[in-house]
Amino acid sequence: MWIIHNSYFHLLCASILTVSVYMVGLPGGFYFDDEWNILQNQALQLDTLSLEGLWAAMASGTAGPLGRPVAMLSFALNHAFFGLDPYYFKSVNLFIHLACGWAIYGLVVVLAGYLPVKLDSRKHLFAFFVMLLWLLHPLNLTAVLYPVQRMAGLSALFCLLGMLSYVLARRCSRDRMAAKAGLYICSFVLFWPLALASKENAALFPVYLFLLELTFLRFRPIGRDEVSRPLVLAYSGFLVMPAVLTALYFIVFPDWILNGYLNRDFSFQERLLTEARILIFYLGQLLVPLNSSLGMFHDDFILSTSLISPWTTLPAVLIVIFSIVWALLRVGRYPVIAFGLLFFFAAHSLESSVLALELVHEHRNYLASFPILMAIAYCLLACGEAGLRLKMLLSVSLILFLAVTTLFRAAVWGSPALHVMSEVMNHPLSPRANYGMGRQYAVYASSLPDSPQKMDALQEAAGYFKKSTELRASYTDGLFGLLMMEAMEGRDMGDTAFRDLLSRLAGAPFANNNYNYLNSLISCIENDDCQVSKDKVAAIIDASLENPMFTGRHREFILRRYEAYQKRL
Repeated sequence: MWIIHNSYFHLLCASILTVSVYMVGLPGGFYFDDEWNILQNQALQLDTLSLEGLWAAMASGTAGPLGRPVAMLSFALNHAFFGLDPYYFKSVNLFIHLACGWAIYGLVVVLAGYLPVKLDSRKHLFAFFVMLLWLLHPLNLTAVLYPVQRMAGLSALFCLLGMLSYVLARRCSRDRMAAKAGLYICSFVLFWPLALASKENAALFPVYLFLLELTFLRFRPIGRDEVSRPLVLAYSGFLVMPAVLTALYFIVFPDWILNGYLNRDFSFQERLLTEARILIFYLGQLLVPLNSSLGMFHDDFILSTSLISPWTTLPAVLIVIFSIVWALLRVGRYPVIAFGLLFFFAAHSLESSVLALELVHEHRNYLASFPILMAIAYCLLACGEAGLRLKMLLSVSLILFLAVTTLFRAAVWGSPALHVMSEVMNHPLSPRANYGMGRQYAVYASSLPDSPQKMDALQEAAGYFKKSTELRASYTDGLFGLLMMEAMEGRDMGDTAFRDLLSRLAGAPFANNNYNYLNSLISCIENDDCQVSKDKVAAIIDASLENPMFTGRHREFILRRYEAYQKRL
C-alpha cells in the first residue's frame, strides 16, 4: 500500500495530529524562568530590527556558560514579529517540535537499514511510528508549551540534524566524496555549533555519534565488513582523551564541581544517589506516562541521603549500573535496545550527574527519550510472533493513549488558573507549586475592588505563600510574595515572616530568584507601584549582602541599583 511507503503522507499526518493535540495549550501564559529570561530581558524587546539590536539580544543570555545566543536570537525575532504574546512563543516552539519529529523520521528511515530484523518493506512505517510516539509523548510537552525551553528544543533539533547528516555521510560511497565531505561539514561545522549555541548539553553530540557507530554503523565503511581503524582511533582521541583530562582535572581541582554545591540544599553525594532514582522515574514515565506524576515542578522529589534512605535508592543504583553494563555487553545482539539505553544515560550524563544543577526537570528527556521510544517501537513491530494486524492494533492503541494523555495535559497548560491548580494538586509538597498558587490568588485579588471577596483571595494567597516557605528552609519566594502583598495591597506580612526573610537571605543558599526579587522590588518602588519603608529595603539589601554566595555581577548590579535608589530618597 502506498500509505506504508509515502513519507510525505506520514509527515503530514503526524504534523496535523500533533498540532491538533497541542493547539489547546497555546493560549496559556509564561511561566517560571520565562519571567527573567524573556519578560524582564529588555535586550530581547526590539522596536526595530537592526544588526546592533540583534547582536545585543544574542549576547543578553544569562543561562549557561555560553549564554545560548541562538535561542536568545529566536526570542528577539519572536518579539519583533509578534510581541510578548505567549501564544506565538509557544507556536514557534511547536514548529520546532515538528521539525525535530521530521528529523527523527529521516534518521530512523536511514538507520532501519542497519537493524538486525530487516524492515525494508516497512521502514517508513516504522519511522512513522517512532515519530508519532515521540511527538505525542506527554513527557516532551514542557519543551513545547514552556516558552524558555525552546533552548532544549533547538539544541535537540540541531543534534538530530547533525546525526542525520553524519549517518548520510557514512553511507556515501567512495565515488561520492564531495557529498560525503559536505555532509560531514554540515554535521560538525554547522549543526553542532548551532546546537551548542542553543544549549550547552549539545557538548555530548560526539558521544551520540559514537553510540551510532557502536550500535548500528559498527565502525565499518560502506560496503565493507572490516572495522575502520582510523575511525576507531579518531573516536578514541575525540572522546577518551577529553574524558580522561576532565576526570583528572576534577581529581586535581575538585572545587571546580564541589563549590557549586555551596549554594544548593543538597550535597554532591546526595545528588548522585538521588539522580539514580530520578533516572528510573524518567524511564517509568516514558514507559507509562501519568499526568498525575508529571508537572512543571518536581522540587518535592525526596532526597536520597544514603543507599538505604529511602530504600529505593540502592535498587535504582543497581538498575542503572546493570542497564549500562547489559547494553554494552549486548550491543551486537540487541543493538536497538542497547542504543536506547546507552543514549538515554549518555544524554543525562551532564544534567543528571555531578554538576550542581537542580535535581529534576522533564525537558531533560526531550532528546534522551527518542532512542527509548525507538526501541519500544522496534520491539512492538519487529519482534515476536504476533501477526501484523495485532501489532498494528497495539501500535494504534498506544498512539491514541499518548495523544489523549498529552491532549488533557495541554488543555490544563492552556489555562493559567487551571495549570497552577493542577500543579499544586499533583505536587502538594512542592514549594514552587504552592508559591504559584499563591501568586495566582494574589493576581486575582489585585483585580478586585476592596471587598470581602478580595480579602478572602488575599488570605488564600498568604496561606499558600506561607506553606511554600514551610516546605523548604531556604525557600524565599513565598516570603517575597508576602512582602509584595504588603507593598501593593497593604496587607502586613508580620514581623516573624520579615525576620525569616532576612535570615534566609543572609544565611541560606542564595538562589538566583533572590537576585530577581531584589531587582523587581527596587523597580516596583521606583515605578511607585509599591510602598515599602526605606528601613525595610535597607534591611533586605544588607541581609543579602551578608550572604557569601551573593557574588559577581548580580551583586554589583544590585549595589548600583540600591545606591541609585538611595540618592532619590
